[in-house]
Amino acid sequence: MKEKLSIKKKISKPMERNSATSKMRIMLFYGVVASGITLFTDIVAPEAYLNKTGDLVYQLGPFFWTVAAPGYVLMIWSIVELIRGYRTSLEANHRNRIRYLLLGLMITILASFVNFTELGKYPIDVAANGITSILIAYAILRYQLLDIRIVVRYGLLYSITTVFFGLIYYFSISLVLVLSNLIVGQEVFVISIIIGAFSAFLLSSLRNQAQNWIDRLFFREKYNAGLMLQRLSQTTASLLNLDKITNHILQEVIETLHIESGAILIKSSDNENFLVVGEQRRDQFHLMDFRSDHPVIKWISQNNKTLSRNDVHLNALFKSLWGEERRELDEFQAELFIPLTTKGEFVGLLIVGPKRSSQPYSQDDRLILSTLANQTAVAVENARLYEELEETFVQTIGALANAIDIRDTYTSSHSQKIADWAAAVARKMGLPPDDIRTIYWGGILHDIGKIGIPDEILKKPAKLTSHEWEIIKQHTIMGANLIAPIKKISHVAPIVEYSHERYDGLGYPHGIKGEEIPIGARIISVVDSYSAMRDERPYKKPFSNDQAIDELKRNSGTMYDPKIVDAFLDIIEYDRVN
Repeated sequence: MKEKLSIKKKISKPMERNSATSKMRIMLFYGVVASGITLFTDIVAPEAYLNKTGDLVYQLGPFFWTVAAPGYVLMIWSIVELIRGYRTSLEANHRNRIRYLLLGLMITILASFVNFTELGKYPIDVAANGITSILIAYAILRYQLLDIRIVVRYGLLYSITTVFFGLIYYFSISLVLVLSNLIVGQEVFVISIIIGAFSAFLLSSLRNQAQNWIDRLFFREKYNAGLMLQRLSQTTASLLNLDKITNHILQEVIETLHIESGAILIKSSDNENFLVVGEQRRDQFHLMDFRSDHPVIKWISQNNKTLSRNDVHLNALFKSLWGEERRELDEFQAELFIPLTTKGEFVGLLIVGPKRSSQPYSQDDRLILSTLANQTAVAVENARLYEELEETFVQTIGALANAIDIRDTYTSSHSQKIADWAAAVARKMGLPPDDIRTIYWGGILHDIGKIGIPDEILKKPAKLTSHEWEIIKQHTIMGANLIAPIKKISHVAPIVEYSHERYDGLGYPHGIKGEEIPIGARIISVVDSYSAMRDERPYKKPFSNDQAIDELKRNSGTMYDPKIVDAFLDIIEYDRVN
């Protein structure tokens, strides 16, 4: 039963539109016929003239209503349709458009009644029609009932280029004619070809320049949007960080199209919910993630086209929105929901708020945003693939580091612990995010060179000989040599190589000191020493926490950088208290 009702509703809407169109055609046809009768016969208005005083004198015939009635019916029917549209529309701009049209039609109808009184001799109805025309013209320009600016711009575009190139062509032909009077024979033919070719080349070059100039002058928004798309096409191709890509795209679109707010949501590979990965707006409001069965997500996945705010308010599907979800969309003032699709898959959503000018989004705006969405989808997909590869790479390197930890320290978490501590120290010291990440990698890989140390030396329970100690010292260089050829982590090699240098220059393998040692290596030195003191080995008992801290303090300024020791001790104390 429900399916039958649904089918009836779907069928009834096209039938209503077709019925309305048929009525309109009949009314217009009847109006044309009636107007012809009025103009070419005397049965509607037998006489109409200006008397000596300049007053209009007219007489209405018995068939006058054959002309007036269809006109009034048409206007009243239009008013009814406009009122119906006003009541059903929830978009402020759309309601404002209808207000101006309603006001204009009512003025026209009321003024026409004057013709049936003594005041009909004055052009009151003409003045009223003029006022209505002004109102409609204002509504067209202000609320884009018809984008008249495009008509004017294209008219100027073709007029200017036609006149300009017509003059050049005229002068070129004139030059040929002048030369033909001076030169005769085959030379005229050759010169004509040369001038024609030169004119074609010149006109082609000038036309491109003229087109560019006119685009800048008359199509500023579209021209800027075209440049924006070019910029984004170039920059997003080189960006592989999802946060940087989404924030860069949002900043560009908001500044170029003068939009109040914007957000990008990306489909999660875990639960298929759509997560907010980028958002820009002036206030502190933050959009929440969309669940996978969110009505907006369901509608776009089924229709694969842009959804407007007005559609959300009118479509019955969106009645299932939770109160919190509807409040969120209203507070965010989401105007358009544009799907991000790549290879036929719906992977994300671009949401834009209202324009700062309060103008509605034009068809050109929607086309630009759709093109931008396609670029964004490709860039986001590339970034996601890169992150997946990076995650796989991290897991592989982490597994290798764990294997070395087990071989050396009987624990699979030593390198991870060093990496976490080192990153925490770098963060506390205010280092840039990229440096923190590099130092983290240095912590993971600081012992990677021990893969080349024989087991009889690495696992020896007794004190090492001087020869064996010299072999152990080579593990930092071995580790750096292993890492350096790998482009992805080559910048980590110096941290690994210098991680056993001392602040006073008495460390290994190169004996450098102070600020000559990379800060990442100085950090690894402190946290690795603390870990070594706290770990139990076959040849030693572990230090207590207080003993290890006292040892760090005692060697601060000699073995270790004092600033790093202080930062690390603060972290240890914070962890102990919390």
